[in-house]
Amino acid sequence: MTREELINGAAQVCIDEREAHLIMFTEGIFGYVCPNEGIITENRAIFKGTYRECQIWVEQRGLSAALRFILERQHLVPELSDCRLTLDQCLADFSRTPRSLTAG
Repeated sequence: MTREELINGAAQVCIDEREAHLIMFTEGIFGYVCPNEGIITENRAIFKGTYRECQIWVEQRGLSAALRFILERQHLVPELSDCRLTLDQCLADFSRTPRSLTAG
């Protein structure tokens, strides 16, 4: 596995985790989060709060899934297999924004 494949895999699990949840508005700034399984009713909510709090709840799960993916598979990347990344190293190394293919 390459470092790029590791990062892409982490991004994919982040998206999958985020898309596994659906945020719905109730009234005003409030909402709730349900599993994205077709039946969306407030009584199936797994989290309730302001719409922003709901967004944060979902984003945290996506970020957590991505970090777990990296930490669990870093040993498969040759240049990372000799060391164990600390959280600080992991965040610093993998938080770089990829360059656009159209950037010159």
